[in-house]
Amino acid sequence: MIETLTEAAKLPATDRNLTFAEARERYQGVVFAFVARRVRPVEEAEDIVAAVFVAAFAKWNKRKGDARLWLFGIARRKVADSLRKRRKPWPLRETDIVGNAMDDFVTHTEMAQASAILARLPIDERDALIMSVVDELSIAEIGEVLGRSEKATNSLLGRARKRVRRLTEATGDFR
Repeated sequence: MIETLTEAAKLPATDRNLTFAEARERYQGVVFAFVARRVRPVEEAEDIVAAVFVAAFAKWNKRKGDARLWLFGIARRKVADSLRKRRKPWPLRETDIVGNAMDDFVTHTEMAQASAILARLPIDERDALIMSVVDELSIAEIGEVLGRSEKATNSLLGRARKRVRRLTEATGDFR
């Protein structure tokens, strides 16, 4: 099973002949990591991942593009549905930043401030920024997950970064 995005990125981009069983074996770990960073408790994340693969199975032969990104798109929608039902913002945890790209962006003592700032971003900006920084997806990959062009995704990320800078300056956080 592929457990990290780095491992998944090394796989061939053209996986049209990939069976559902192979995709589930390869990507279940990274889809779980993608969902678990956005949803608490872990049992809910597990339920969402199961729902992602049920939905994927139903439309497996109609998918387009990279199966991993297609699964991330389904996962993103399932997470949004779950969060909409409970209407509570998700918190980042210190364990979310261990061993990933956010180590340079957020120290352990700044976690609460970062979580508060991210929670104030519009959902698309938040998702794009997290996919860029935490999930280490390229702009093209983020665009595919969000269903946007590369140019629109780049603009979205630019707006997210600008809003984070503004919020950071306004609150005096991250000095």
